Amino acid sequence: LLHHVQGLYAKAEPLFQRALAIREKALGPEHPDTAQSLNYLAALNHGQGLYAKAEPLSQRGLAIREKALGPEHPDTAQSLNDLAELYGSQGLYARAEPLYQRALAIREKALGPTHPDTAKSLDRFALLNLNLGLYVKAEVLYQRALAINEKALGPQHPFTAASVNNLALSYYKMGFYAKAEPLYQRALAISEKALGPYHFNTAAGLNNLAQLYKAQGFYAKAEPLFQRALAIREKVLGPEHPDTAQSLNNLAGLYDNQGLYVKTESLYKRALAINEQALGPEHRNTANSLNNLAYLYNKQGFYSKADNLSRRGLSLQFILIQREAPYLPVNERQSFLNTYPYVYERAFSSAQRGSSGANLALFSRLNRHGLLQEIEQRQAQLASLPGPQQALATELRAVTQQLASMALAPEQRQQLKGQQEELEKQLYRLLPQLEPRVVEVQQVAAALPAGSALIEFQRYRPFDGSKPENPDDQRWGQARYQALVLKPDGAITTIDLGLAKPIDTLIQAALAGSVRLLMESLELWAQVGRAVLNPLIPATRGVNTLFISPDGELNRIPFAALPAPGSSQLLSEALQLRLLTTGRELLDLQNTSTVKISQALVVANPSFDRKPVSVQSNSLSISNQQRSGDLGSRRWSPLPGTATEGVAIAQLTGGRLLAGEQAQAATIQQQQAPRLLHLATHAYFQPDLPAAKRSNNKPGPTALSGENPLLRSGIVFAGANQPDADPADDGYLTALEVARLNWKGTELVVISACDSGKGDIQAGEGVYGLKRAIAVAGARSSLLSLWAVDDLATAAFMESFYIKLKAGAGRADALAATQKQFRQSSNATWSHPYVWAAFQLSGDWGAVMW
Repeated sequence: LLHHVQGLYAKAEPLFQRALAIREKALGPEHPDTAQSLNYLAALNHGQGLYAKAEPLSQRGLAIREKALGPEHPDTAQSLNDLAELYGSQGLYARAEPLYQRALAIREKALGPTHPDTAKSLDRFALLNLNLGLYVKAEVLYQRALAINEKALGPQHPFTAASVNNLALSYYKMGFYAKAEPLYQRALAISEKALGPYHFNTAAGLNNLAQLYKAQGFYAKAEPLFQRALAIREKVLGPEHPDTAQSLNNLAGLYDNQGLYVKTESLYKRALAINEQALGPEHRNTANSLNNLAYLYNKQGFYSKADNLSRRGLSLQFILIQREAPYLPVNERQSFLNTYPYVYERAFSSAQRGSSGANLALFSRLNRHGLLQEIEQRQAQLASLPGPQQALATELRAVTQQLASMALAPEQRQQLKGQQEELEKQLYRLLPQLEPRVVEVQQVAAALPAGSALIEFQRYRPFDGSKPENPDDQRWGQARYQALVLKPDGAITTIDLGLAKPIDTLIQAALAGSVRLLMESLELWAQVGRAVLNPLIPATRGVNTLFISPDGELNRIPFAALPAPGSSQLLSEALQLRLLTTGRELLDLQNTSTVKISQALVVANPSFDRKPVSVQSNSLSISNQQRSGDLGSRRWSPLPGTATEGVAIAQLTGGRLLAGEQAQAATIQQQQAPRLLHLATHAYFQPDLPAAKRSNNKPGPTALSGENPLLRSGIVFAGANQPDADPADDGYLTALEVARLNWKGTELVVISACDSGKGDIQAGEGVYGLKRAIAVAGARSSLLSLWAVDDLATAAFMESFYIKLKAGAGRADALAATQKQFRQSSNATWSHPYVWAAFQLSGDWGAVMW
């Protein structure tokens, strides 16, 4: 143990092995002392990065202690903690977390909340949260561990130094450099005094302080610290240890920032070789090494080398995300993705420099965009299958329903969110492991029909590595849009569309003009078209079908209202339009549904006051009533146009009609995968409020600010004006509740309402609102509105759309024909884009299976 603590592994190992052999022979293979020797030997191998040797030893030790001492013994907690730490070092966070939680619970109960061993569990559990990007959670745990160690062991103890160092690390990750520096300095001073200047803990302190200086551009301060840390690790841990690779990598990064590329390359290469050998080809550190070396070659103009390494690094990252993210609560997954910064976005800056760079950029876009949505969708389908997970899925839906209530006090909401996250963890651990997939550009190209093209729009910040003296956060330019155009033959064309801000401003002005029924709204959309589509003319010449995957504010464009480039026609007249979240969907949409086709369901004209609403007129002329309302007052007006619409759609589809008091949210939740679902009612999306304007002390819509955007988006049903009248049904169906439903096999979901296509736009994922929720639930396509729509005009529009759909037209073609019919109408209001351009189809464009 003395040699181990000093890092003298070669001396420690034969002694540990002798001790184990004696105990196995004298006490037996199932004795607790034998387990202790197994744990020591496992820890020794773990410390050297020999994970494959350490794991079976650690597992054996845990099994012995659980059997001999019981599942609640402190020694069992030690084994749990050690095995969890081993998994954490390999990036197997989903395996580590439940072990850390068990160990912490045992120690808090058996030893008390202020015992040093409890602090160890807090410290290790905090590191796990740090690796998952949950920095605030990590900070709280680190603060607790530090307080315990300072009181129990004293301010100069090595364990106290470790806690101080780790708390500083959490501040560093959050960008709080001024908070981190004095803590790093304090931790280093303690380690040097207590353990000596050549201990591996001292090396870790030197490395972390140097990394902090490097991030701030203080290279002269950082270099000697990095060099000292590397020298210690090479001597104490050996030249092939993963920690040595970390020091090599960090020193290389410093030289990289100073433009010392010859020094940089050799260090990066050494780090990569160590990581591949010691950690394996599927470890996060290996991915980082690949990406760092690629970045170096890219800056030097060695693009072929750079792109090959970037592709390997990106592929590995996408696999690791798909391996670990599914076990996290949904609300924590984006934080985990954020721990993989820059690399996938940096690839977009390569798009303009030849075919290799364009291929890399499109590869990054096709695999990263909408990845969390896909994971959630695949898990939702698994959760709906028969099995033990059904009970958990049902309980989770019930908690989600409670969480969706706007009558909740903030403290109740927090409690329910905790329950929701715990249920999600339990459910996802029961589900079969998802098989990670990496999509190749050629696969998507092969799925494109002849005469078509896929346009992947990308909002990105250009990365400029030409000024190595600038810190990392100062190397990103202003956001721009670019288009990546893919043809069936695999040819890729990249087009720079310019700065994002002017384009976003044009889109916002055109949206405002459409909603206000301005006569010049078509010209406003034409300006958008000239900015977004006209640059694509050479790349799309001869194309008859466009598959469009938008990004950023481009998600809010009614593409049917844009003029076709180089033509007097609108885009929807000149070409067939197909909207997708990502071109990756083309591979999935090739698979036809095997789910048994059920009856269509039509819900219309809900009785918001829980009493029937009489229809004033069957006329389909324009009214002043919009299918939206004031979410703040939660008063919803009747929609007489939806009554006529519901009857017509039910007759056309042969579906079941629910209207008046029967148009309940609870009925929708109980319905399993209707063939077609049509909802004609009010819908809403509540934009987030700045923190200063949020209400944190009372229930109501403003209390939803800062919450999941799927809680701020929803559909309104019977009884919504008296949400407290029925504890089982408040009259609302939020997007978060929709995401918990099973709509696999549903061909089309139409939400004939205002703002049903709105949501928060998040980089890399798209629109967080009803559109996302419907896709997660498993429906193959959705038809949603981009703005507030008129009641009676929408009823006429929808009836015309379904007539064409029933006649056998594809979903996209039926929509285009209906838009053209209204655009050419003699009714001046119907011919306005406000009416015919509001609804947008996403997903499967083909005919509905009747």
